[in-house]
Amino acid sequence: MTTPTTYSPAQEAFVSSYMSERRGQDKPLDRVVSEPCGLSPAEMMSVLAHPGLEDRGLEVMADFMHPADAMYFDAIFGAQYGQQAIRAWLLPTMAEISFIEFRPQRPSVLIDAGDETVMIDEWMMVATIEGNEIPLSPGISVRRFRDGWISWVADIYDTTTSRTPPPADMALPEGMPEPAPLPDYPEMNWPTLSLAPQAPLSTAARAWADARVQAHQSGGDLALDRPSTLSADDLHALHNHPTLGRAWNLVADLMHPTDSVYIDPIFGRFEGQAAIRSWMTDIMGKIGSIDFEPISEIYWNGETSLQLWKQVAPTPDGKQQEMTWGVSVRQFKDGWLVYCADYFDAVSLQKPEVQAAGQAAGSIITPEDILRYRPELAGLASG
Repeated sequence: MTTPTTYSPAQEAFVSSYMSERRGQDKPLDRVVSEPCGLSPAEMMSVLAHPGLEDRGLEVMADFMHPADAMYFDAIFGAQYGQQAIRAWLLPTMAEISFIEFRPQRPSVLIDAGDETVMIDEWMMVATIEGNEIPLSPGISVRRFRDGWISWVADIYDTTTSRTPPPADMALPEGMPEPAPLPDYPEMNWPTLSLAPQAPLSTAARAWADARVQAHQSGGDLALDRPSTLSADDLHALHNHPTLGRAWNLVADLMHPTDSVYIDPIFGRFEGQAAIRSWMTDIMGKIGSIDFEPISEIYWNGETSLQLWKQVAPTPDGKQQEMTWGVSVRQFKDGWLVYCADYFDAVSLQKPEVQAAGQAAGSIITPEDILRYRPELAGLASG
């Protein structure tokens, strides 16, 4: 989150009160704060960068977690539950990786979800070693706030780079200890959420979709250079429609000719309607009967949406194999779908049982498909 140039009176009062009590004190890992801080969700997160907190930002973050009901999930270390367990994990772990920085990539997004507030922060994980900056992985932090506390946090990113050991002959930087082995991929087994039935599309949205489907069937030029004139709510409804949202040419129609961006952890970054359409109609048609099931409601503030999901493949014995889980961010502007980003950990996709389930479900995506879009990976693999 970008550090504000000024802080609200409530934030200044919080920092003054906090430091009058905590300055010079130890940072015990069994500390439990039982009263909420009184700040808004946005104030809670931005106050962590207040210079008056000195080196206590992580301690304050732990203080903001609900004493009993909070959860913090990290893509490597899994889930911690309750303020005390989160603190006992967060403070030592972050101290061990002090050479890693999480650089914001986009402004924070707040979504009012009635009884809770959801905050989205997208970042790039960067390691600085001996003066050299090494980009590691893009990621996202999703935070939920309820009743004055942080109640739920998930840091989601692809841990493949972090889990890939360095070459055996690579010397560690001077003073850097030998890293401990990382824990196995954390299993969460999220249950599928039954969402309320979607309201019918508006007359305008249905008419636009029907016209575009007819255009696709006619085999003419699919490029669109003018926005649909539909509202953001209509575009969002189309994108999340159970059937039209899987009609990939129609989804591509929502993209701006030049300004739309789609980011996928495996296939990379695509810019502009034509590039997104080419990739989407190529790859999404190869996933077979693999499905994406919701594990959260769809959060929507009229411009940006967020949903958590799990990717599942039906198995020959009638069961389902969870392949991975992740989160999707979508942003709509001026009649277009201008930003799409999917975050998940590709490590689980390397499991033999997951690969077997994908093949049984009819997925025909190959390493060669990936290399067509990410040719730079060929050089890494051969090196």
